Amino acid sequence: MSEEIHIPTVLIADDDPNLRFLLSDMLQRAGFDVLVAEDGSALLQIAQEQLPDIILVDLMLPGVDGYEAIRQLRNDTRTAHLPIIIVTARTNPADVVIGFDTGADDYVTKPFNEAELIARIRSLLRRTTQRPVRNPLTGLPGNSLIVEELRYRLQRGESFVLLYIDLNDFKAFNDSYGFARGDQAIRLLAQICEQAQQHFAKYPTFLGHIGGDDFVMLCPTTIAADISRWIVEQYEQSAVKLYDEVDRTRGFLICHDRAGNLRHIPIATIAIGGVSSTSNTTVDELSRAAAVMKHAAKAFGVSAIYIDNVRIR
Repeated sequence: MSEEIHIPTVLIADDDPNLRFLLSDMLQRAGFDVLVAEDGSALLQIAQEQLPDIILVDLMLPGVDGYEAIRQLRNDTRTAHLPIIIVTARTNPADVVIGFDTGADDYVTKPFNEAELIARIRSLLRRTTQRPVRNPLTGLPGNSLIVEELRYRLQRGESFVLLYIDLNDFKAFNDSYGFARGDQAIRLLAQICEQAQQHFAKYPTFLGHIGGDDFVMLCPTTIAADISRWIVEQYEQSAVKLYDEVDRTRGFLICHDRAGNLRHIPIATIAIGGVSSTSNTTVDELSRAAAVMKHAAKAFGVSAIYIDNVRIR
C-alpha cells in the first residue's frame, strides 16, 4: 500500500478579494491546499465544518471581527486546537496583544514578506504536529494514532468496518448551553463508546477521537451493526440529562440556523456512518467514504446508522 501524503489546508479569512487571491496563489504554489472566507461568519462555519490545518485571520473582518472569531474558535471544542496566525495591517502593539490574549498563536503585518509568512506557517504546523497524540479532553487516541491503526489493519489485510460517530446538531447544543456543557456531551459520548468496547470485549476494537464531537471506531464486520445500535441506544438514554427540564419536556431545542430560520432540533440524537475495508483501499479513501456515510446518516435529522449505503437504524 502506498503511503498517503497529507497536504496541509490553510483557511484564509480576509474581506479583501485581491489579498485572498494573492494569498491563495502564493500558498498553493508553496504546496498547500486553500480555503477562503470573506467574513467572520464564513470563517467560523468553514472552520467548524472542514477543520483546516491552520487559519490566517484578518482582524478587521466585517460582521464578526477577527478578535471575536478567534475567541469563538478557541471556545469551540471542534476548533480549539487549530493554530491561528493574525495577518493584519494594524501595527499598534496593543492590537496584537489583544489578538494573542484572544487566542492567536502568531501574527504577521501587511504588507507581508512571502517567504517569512510561509516559514511561519510551516513552523507553526511543525509545532502543532508535536503536540500530544491523545485528545486532551477525552484522553483517547487522536488523529495520528488513528491513521497508524488504520494503516496497520489495512497492511495486515484485516476485514473491519470504520465507524464514524458524530453528535447531531452539536453547534446548536453548544450555542444553547455553552461550551462547558458541550464538553460534557463529548465526554459522555467517549465514555459510552469505551463502555461499548467493554460490552463487546471479546472482539478486537479500536476507539479514537478525531476532535470536537467526532469519534471513530474500528470493529469486525460481524458486530458493526450491533455495536452501533448499542452506542446509539445508550447515548439517547444518557444524554437527556444534559438538557434543561423545559427542553427535555418538549423533546427539542428551539434555535435559529445560520440563515436565521427558527428550528426545532430533536434532543440527544447521534449519527453513525460506516464503511467496510477492502483489499486495495487506502486510509484516505476509507476515511472519505466513512465521512460520506456519516453525512448520509446525519441527513435523517434523528439518530441514524448508515453502513455501506444501507440504513441500519
